[in-house]
Amino acid sequence: MIIQNGTIEVKRKCGGGIDPVTGHPVKASASYGPPIPCQIVPNTINLQGRANGEHFTVASYQIYIEEQWFTGEQLRVTDLTGRVMGEFAVISIEPLKAVCETRILI
Repeated sequence: MIIQNGTIEVKRKCGGGIDPVTGHPVKASASYGPPIPCQIVPNTINLQGRANGEHFTVASYQIYIEEQWFTGEQLRVTDLTGRVMGEFAVISIEPLKAVCETRILI
């Protein structure tokens, strides 16, 4: 059982490739799947990232969802207030059989 404090949406890419008539590349379109309830646990958050004189935030999270078949390469994470926390690449997906959950590291 998770304690929901946000949702994730999987980024789905479709289309793209090469136009057979012109031979030019065709841009892929992206959309997001339905929201999946999740528990968001911060792994590391560093607000002091700096490169080329610009500041940025370094963040990684552990996401827990109810046990289900899950595939995805990119996620959009939203908290319960509706604030988008960001778009993240999936690092690993680990089923946790003992507690019937799936852990996603981003």
